Amino acid sequence: MTALMIVSVLSGCWSRRELNALSVVLAMGIDRVGDQYEVSVQVADPSQMSRSRTTERSPSILFSEKASTLFEALRKLTTKASRRMYISHLRILIMDEQTAREGIRDPLDFLFRDHEIRPDFYMTIARDCTAKELLSLVTPMEVLPALDFYKSLKVSEKAWAPTSAVNVVEIIQKFSKDGVDPVLTGLTIIGDKEKGMKADNVKQPKSLTEYKYIGIGVLNDDRLIGWLNDSESRGFSYIANRITNTVRKVKCPQSDELFVVEVYQSKANFKPSIKDGKPKMDVKIAVEANIGEMHCQVDLTKADQFEQLQKAAKDSLKQNVVRTIENVQEKQSDVFGFGEEFHRKYPKLWHQWKQDWDRRFKEDLQVNVQIDYHLRKIGKIISPIYKKQEEKGRNE
Repeated sequence: MTALMIVSVLSGCWSRRELNALSVVLAMGIDRVGDQYEVSVQVADPSQMSRSRTTERSPSILFSEKASTLFEALRKLTTKASRRMYISHLRILIMDEQTAREGIRDPLDFLFRDHEIRPDFYMTIARDCTAKELLSLVTPMEVLPALDFYKSLKVSEKAWAPTSAVNVVEIIQKFSKDGVDPVLTGLTIIGDKEKGMKADNVKQPKSLTEYKYIGIGVLNDDRLIGWLNDSESRGFSYIANRITNTVRKVKCPQSDELFVVEVYQSKANFKPSIKDGKPKMDVKIAVEANIGEMHCQVDLTKADQFEQLQKAAKDSLKQNVVRTIENVQEKQSDVFGFGEEFHRKYPKLWHQWKQDWDRRFKEDLQVNVQIDYHLRKIGKIISPIYKKQEEKGRNE
């Protein structure tokens, strides 16, 4: 009887939190303002989640507060909101460029440490705008802008190589490793920022203001030191094995026209070695692709012409990868993880190198790139559509 009484007393959810006492945070922005952080959180208004809602209230609400630490700023938000901020469902974290250049480790300590926060949200850097401005946008595809940002980054990484969806777990892992630095994708606003913050932004087929993921930010340890352009970001994705599917334009072998390949498989392998006491890295990338668009005057049934296209695609990719490596070496940030490969193969030597690996990565490291490229399918037609029309014109 005593045992039953104890069980009945202890059977409740002692740590429960009522949903009507919480504000579910889906996106967070961190901006540097003077010597403080301005923390902005985007929360969902459950009563306005339906697209068939009749009221003019926004489905998302943005709260902002300034403090010297994130924890303080989040708690200060209770002076503006009747509910406590619940961050367990955070989908995306946006930091402004100044915060990223000063270092992201300190402002992120709270998010790494707090037991309520799930380490599965994406991180990105605001370019030429603030995180608060991005979170204030009214986006076209999703009712909640946070989900628009989250889904777009996730989809674009799988279909468009120059973007990289990096979650907080990956950042933590790279902070704890030697010989590899993190990257974060940039996010910017295109158009009039003020118009983009109003409901009219999505009341016509073409939005007045849009967001766009653009470029990959290169970090040295936890500090942003520069950006890769669209081409270099694509090259990084090939080297870092982040290609799921992408397309790439290539110049025709015998003309200035272009053809486009769809890459559906890419695998990079590293082979570290020592030459004359200096580090050397052999990078081999194996690529499988199909022809997606053709404007070259070629006959795809002829093996020699098909091989010319394959060689052109191979040479184009190699130039891209080599330029990317050279550019990153100039920045002295090993985002490819070459140092980690040397650490695995030469652990004793690595202890001598790791203190000045950034310098060795730039000045001593020799990188040899080899591309194994295969074009497979050509689609449902063999020749460009306009070829027969041109031949008919010549005959007339």
